[in-house]
Order: sequence, then C-alpha cells, then structure tokens
Amino acid sequence: MPTLILDNGSFSIKGGYATDDGPRLIPNFVTRTKRTKRVYVGDLIDTSTDLSGLYYRSPFERGFLTKWDCQLAVWDRVFSNDVLRCAPASTDLIVSEPMFNFGQIQRSMDEIVFEEYKFASLVRAPATRLAVIGAGQTIYGDSGGEPECVLVVDVGHSFAYVVPYYRGKQISKGVRRVDVGGRMLTSYLKETVSFRYWDMMDETYIMNAVKEKCCFVSSDFYRDLDAARGCIGGHGDKNALGLDYVLPDFTNSKCGYIKGQGGAAEQQMADAEAQVLPLCNERFAIPEALFHPADVGLEQGGIHQAVVQAAMACDESLRGVLMANILLVGGTASLPGLERRLQSEVQAMSPYRVCVSVPEDPATGAWQGGRLLAQGQEVPKEATYSPATVAEWRLTRAQYQEMGPDRAAAHFMKFI
Repeated sequence: MPTLILDNGSFSIKGGYATDDGPRLIPNFVTRTKRTKRVYVGDLIDTSTDLSGLYYRSPFERGFLTKWDCQLAVWDRVFSNDVLRCAPASTDLIVSEPMFNFGQIQRSMDEIVFEEYKFASLVRAPATRLAVIGAGQTIYGDSGGEPECVLVVDVGHSFAYVVPYYRGKQISKGVRRVDVGGRMLTSYLKETVSFRYWDMMDETYIMNAVKEKCCFVSSDFYRDLDAARGCIGGHGDKNALGLDYVLPDFTNSKCGYIKGQGGAAEQQMADAEAQVLPLCNERFAIPEALFHPADVGLEQGGIHQAVVQAAMACDESLRGVLMANILLVGGTASLPGLERRLQSEVQAMSPYRVCVSVPEDPATGAWQGGRLLAQGQEVPKEATYSPATVAEWRLTRAQYQEMGPDRAAAHFMKFI
C-alpha cells in the first residue's frame, strides 16, 4: 500500500509518496486576483498572469490550522489526479502538524482524515519530530549513525521553533519559540521598500520572490552596513552589496528577476521601459530581524538566544551534545548565510563546542524524515536505542473507529 507524506506547512505543502525522490511543493492558500476577481486554489495560481495585488486566504492563523474550509479546498486539489493522484482509501498518510497543536485541532484533523477522506491509516507528528528522523546523515554524513540528542531549529513561515530531542523524544521544558518567520520578513521588506522606493504593500507575491532571490544573512552586520553606506541598488559606485531587481510586467516575467540574471525574460524586456527596484542594505537588514526581533517591535530574544536557552533548560549531561547536534530546517532556513551566522552567534554565548548542520534542502527536511519513517529506516540496527516503528506509530481507520477521537489523540502523543 502506498504511503503519502504531507508536510502541511502554513506557506506551502510538501507532498509526495515514499517512493519519490523528493516532494512536490504546493502553495497552501487560496488566492483571488485584484483585477479579474478570479479565485485560484493551491498551485493553480501558477496558471494566472494577473499576479499584481493578490488577496491571500490561508488556512492558518498565527501558525495554527483554523480555517478548515480553506484547507479542505487545498487538500482536494492536492489529492486530485492533476497533482498527486491519491486514492485515500488505499493510501497510508503521514502528516505534519504545528508544535503544541491544540487538542481540538488535532481531533478535527483525525476526523477529517478518516471520516471525510477515509484514508487507510494515519501518522500525525510535529514537523520537528519528522525532521529528526535520518538526521544522522546530515549531522555525521554517510559514515555516522543516528544521534541520541538533536536540537532542531525550525525557521518556518509563521514562527521559529527550537526543540531539543533525546532518543527521539521531545524535551518539552526546553522548547522555545521566536515569533519571527518568513511571513514577518516579507512584510518587513514590503514596508521598507514602500517607504524608500515603490509602493509594494499589496505585492506580497512579488516581494516574497524578492526576499528569496536577493536577501541573505550577514556574518558581520555592522561591517556590511558600513560598506553599504551611500549605496543605491546597482547604480553609482557599483557597490558589491547593491543590485537592481527588475519588477515583472506579467507578460515576459511573472515575478521579476535580478538585473543581469534574467535570461530570456531580460532579453524580451530589454526594449521595454522596465521598473527597477534598487536594493542594498535591505538585502541583509531584513533577515537581521531573526537575531534582533526588536527591529520589528517584538520584545523577544533572537533565535541564537532561543537555542542557548533551550539547551540550558535540559539536563546538564545533554547540553554539550545538543550544542554539537543543531539541525537547522524550515523554508526560511534557506536564506544564504544563516547557518554560518547562527553557529557564530551561539558559539559566542556557549561554553560548549557548537556545530550547526543543514540538510541539502532545509525546506523539505520534515518531508524527507517522513519518507524515511515510511520506508522503515528511522534508525539503523546498530543504534543504541530502539524507537517506535512506523507500524507501531500508525493508526488504522478501524482502530480510530474503535478507539474514538480522544484515545486516538493520546495514541499519537506517545511518540512525540
């Protein structure tokens, strides 16, 4: 029986089968265009040419799944023959959920999975728990086994979570959350460029692309800030930090491109009068909010402080190992320079040796862990502890109907 892994993130769904090499990314929202008022569900937004001023409706609110009508519309699209070709009655499902998910949301998800879609079985777990599975290959390489202690830093769309694990079990007293994620950074970038250059407050789609293509985390913020003094995009003295982002015309380009790197779209738009967005210190000042949330009005410490607090909240015998096994995952973790900066900041605050590891694609770290779980490869045979197998973790539809929603929720809690 095929197993479908669904990393149900608040920005995108990473979905695919255990036999696939990688997941398919589907936007997890319903959008409506400003001009034509057409509605697009999930990946159908890719078929639209009217991407200016989109209205977004997300199933998630403050990181938790609350709008089930919206989520069901996206899932219907994901399971359809046009996307994943899923036949739920003959498919096992592994799905992720937010950290410290509310019991009512958990029961609603279980009920919808088994009663609405009638999946054959279900495994439900936080994305950080799935990311731990197979972490040894990222941390130690092919030659190492699975670590007993892992400190997962999940920098997602809504929040950044720091979660310590010991022998596959979450250490709840060490969990920390920073209320800065990809959505906050995109909004911060929109406000900054709207004040300085063009009014981009309604252009979430475009500015998210600008963030992903242009922004990076500085290893020395004040040095780069001084180097960027007087820089305006790619003009003037051709500062190495400055660049020009060509805004889309929605005919030759849908989300724009960096000037000089546009390929065919740039050649086609060469004769037209393109709008250019100059960028310089915005490229590294925006992601700096991950380390200084006060920049966006939050009275919190940065992710580096959350990492140290999470490790220090655990038993003294585990702290050194946790610091040496920091796993950085999540869509926002793809920002260039974040791994290096996080390691240097944590090392400056910690008496232990710090090592930060990042999967090849941090955005799909949880999905890859779910894939390994489905394949029965959570931990090799020579491991020093015996975690739950997928057969023990899995809850079948018949078991759910016999146990009821409350006992089903308790069943999944045993493995987190």
